[in-house]
Order: sequence, then structure tokens, then C-alpha cells
Amino acid sequence: MISGVNNAMNVSSKFLALAALVGAAVSLPQTAAASSHREAPAIAEDQFVDNTDVYTFISPLNPDNLVIVANYVPLLLPSAGPNFYRFSDQALYAIAIDNDGDAVPDLKYVFDFDTVTQNGGTFLYNTGPVASIDDANLNVQQTMRVFRVDRDDDGSSSYDTLGNNIPVAPWNVGDRSFPDGSYEDVAQEGIALLDDGSSVFAGPRDEPFFVDLHVFDLLGVAGTPTTDGVNVMSIVLEVPISEIVADGERPAAGEDGLNSVVGVYAKALRPRVTIRRRNRDALTGGGWVQVSRLGWPLVNEVIVPLQDKDKYNRSNPVDDVANFGAYILDPEVTGLLAAVLGLPCPPTPDDGRLDIVGLLGPNGTAPADLLRINITDGQTFSDSGFPNGRTLTDDVTDTLLTVACNGGIAVGDGVDGNDLAFYDQMPYLATPHSGNPL
Repeated sequence: MISGVNNAMNVSSKFLALAALVGAAVSLPQTAAASSHREAPAIAEDQFVDNTDVYTFISPLNPDNLVIVANYVPLLLPSAGPNFYRFSDQALYAIAIDNDGDAVPDLKYVFDFDTVTQNGGTFLYNTGPVASIDDANLNVQQTMRVFRVDRDDDGSSSYDTLGNNIPVAPWNVGDRSFPDGSYEDVAQEGIALLDDGSSVFAGPRDEPFFVDLHVFDLLGVAGTPTTDGVNVMSIVLEVPISEIVADGERPAAGEDGLNSVVGVYAKALRPRVTIRRRNRDALTGGGWVQVSRLGWPLVNEVIVPLQDKDKYNRSNPVDDVANFGAYILDPEVTGLLAAVLGLPCPPTPDDGRLDIVGLLGPNGTAPADLLRINITDGQTFSDSGFPNGRTLTDDVTDTLLTVACNGGIAVGDGVDGNDLAFYDQMPYLATPHSGNPL
């Protein structure tokens, strides 16, 4: 199992001090927030393309690989049938990577899904017990195509298909559909090797983000693990670091230049135009438009106010300072922690929270909402930990709220870990909860 490691990137001594405070956080009625679940008005009406969390860490089994997890579709009830959750066929999902520090993605892995119903004459998701990922009893089956887009020096893009017809893990309908604890064996048949040496998995997983969502009742929480028992849709990519670094050459150990870190974010796109027709399926066209994105946890959730949340989801990280810099320099949550909960959080300095700006731009990179991680030679899983990437066990809520309190006190929500253990290999996230546990 993956152990909890919370080593911070050496981007500022101030943050290291704050991270140390988190380890001693007192669990009082304080505050928390979902990482990026239903965080903006428009995306709350379009949950199948709602980014929820991004994680990235050096592989615990192979330090030459980087693992990236992109989660979508928040807070899924395991028994919510008969049309169980899936990825949308009318969307594109993408993992974008900046490898030269300018906050502009240099390459993207794009995931395109297709759903087939074997027998439309039944309401059942599966018509009998399912023994394999392509079992004839699995009535609703989904596959994906994976392609890579590289930005060339002249600004143009090149496309390569890395995998076709890759099966997506089915929903964990219940223990009658997957008897004798067989679900995970079936799900892991969806792990596939791509043409560039990467491995990939897509399908439902246990929701790994742990938090007390009672925050939304006037900021009060008491350590209730409100995300226990729910699922999420996950894309997991494990890629050779040599495939994503600038110029194809991994920086030497100890280097601290712009290419010593990569910045990762996930996004989702919908067709620009949809025409709904009374008696036929909808028509779509006009290209694709971004409707959701996510790098760091809690940025759009807590830092960006309601009036700009939809704008955030449509915009690009390179424009974050221009669009949202004022909110980062003077976060609303700092004042709320002090005014509503009475915590001794010092006021924002006159020149703003430059320490947060520094965290968003390590090693001289352009500040932006990108989850950045050191990929120099010699880095291992034990070096990964928010904000140097983000492992599945990182308690980012406590860390970020302590940062928001501006050094005044360590802030915790009382929820310190996931309800299920993680795997130490693909697909890393825990088995999704069964819709009918017997």
C-alpha cells in the first residue's frame, strides 16, 4: 500500500514551516472544502465533465515513471442505477503538461470514450454475473481511444494515436453481478499499455479525497468523513518521464531550472455547438471548447469567488495571474477563518500573499494553477508530496487551510485519511464501493 509521505518542494522556507504546523493541527470546529467538486455554477449542471481532483507523483515501483490521476464526476452513489455513471461520449478529457515553465501546455494526453449497449431491449446494465471486462453479460460497455498532442516549436500541433478500443472498467453494480469479490479482477483487465510505453486505466474508483463537507453549513465541521462510501470516475496515466520532459532529456539531479519541474492539469471539453431535436438525437459541431479544468486543489473551489468561477473553468493557466491574481493575493478565506471562526489568522500583508504566488511558481516558473512536481534524476516516490506533486494520502485540506491562515495557527478539519487503502501499483486508487454489498 502507498504510505503517506508529505515532503514539500523546496520552494520557500515559509511554506516548510507552515507544513510543519499542519502535522500538529488541532482538530476543532474549523473549516474545509471539497477539492473541486461542483465548484462552479455552470459545471454543477454538467457533472460528467466536472474535474474533481488531480494527483501526480513519482511511481512507487519505478522512479523513472510519473503517475498522473485525473478524477471526474463527483460524489457518486454506488447504487445509483439503472444508468450507472460513466464518462461522457460527447466530451473529451485531457491531461495537459507544461515542461518548460511558461504555464502553456507542451503536450496533452486526450481521452475519447465510446459506449455500446449490446441489448437495448432490456433496462439492465448487465444481464448476468460478469466474469471479464468483455463478458457478454456486460450489456453496457465503454471503450476509449487515447491520443497525444504535442505543441511544436512553430506553434502547430502534432497528433499521435497511442491506443484504440481500450476497455473501460465497468461500474461495480453489486455483489450479485460480481460474485465472490471478483470485481477488482475484472476492473484491472482495463489496464492497458500505450504505444509510448505508458500504461493507462479508466473507470470508477473509490473517491480518494477525504474531507468534511459540512463546511458549507456556515463553515462548521466536526471531523465527519463525508466522502467515505462514494465513488468517482478516474483516469490514471503512468508515463515514462523521458516521454514528457523538454527535449526528451531528464534534468540531472540537483538542477533547479525551469525544466526541472513539470506542471500538470486536467480538463474536459464539450462540443461548441449542440442542437437538440425533438425526434432525433442531438447534433454537435463547431469544434471543442473547454468547460472544466483543475490543477491545485481548492483554487476554484475556495479562492475564486462565484462571479468568476465559470470564467476560471473556461480560461487557461497562463492567464491565471491576469484573471485571478487579485484573489490569490488577498484570499477571502483568510478573513473568514478569523471573522467567522475566531481563529488568530493575521491579516493579509499590504503587498498581498506573495508566498502563495511563490508556491504557484516554483523554480522561477510562471505562477499558475498547475500541479508542479520535480522530475529531476534521482527523484523517488518519497520525494513526492504536496505541493511537490500530490500523493493520494496528502491531507491537502489541512495544508492549504493552514497556509490560508497566514501562519497564525494550524487548521484542520478532523478528517485525516481515506476510508479505503490504496494500491501501490496501477490503478493506485482503491476499489470502488459496491452498489449492493452482501
